[in-house]
Amino acid sequence: MQVRLLRLLREKHSISISQLARLSSVCRQRMVQIELGNQEPTEYTKSLVKSAFEKVIKQRQRDLVSLENDFLRHRHNLLDYIEEEEIP
Repeated sequence: MQVRLLRLLREKHSISISQLARLSSVCRQRMVQIELGNQEPTEYTKSLVKSAFEKVIKQRQRDLVSLENDFLRHRHNLLDYIEEEEIP
């Protein structure tokens, strides 16, 4: 069975169709129809979807850098107790 690469990438990298729709400004229902092959996307829609993936990548890169910095700062006391309000 053939599926769109869009779906495989989305599922492999835990990107919801709602998130992709929001970031691409393509309505969720249309995104579902495109993914299922019920509608063919225009070149403009293709560019919006591509841009949405790029936005996800950039955000995840920022999040990963933040996680790495937090880990490096606290790696020696990860299992220490702290008050929740004190989360650095």
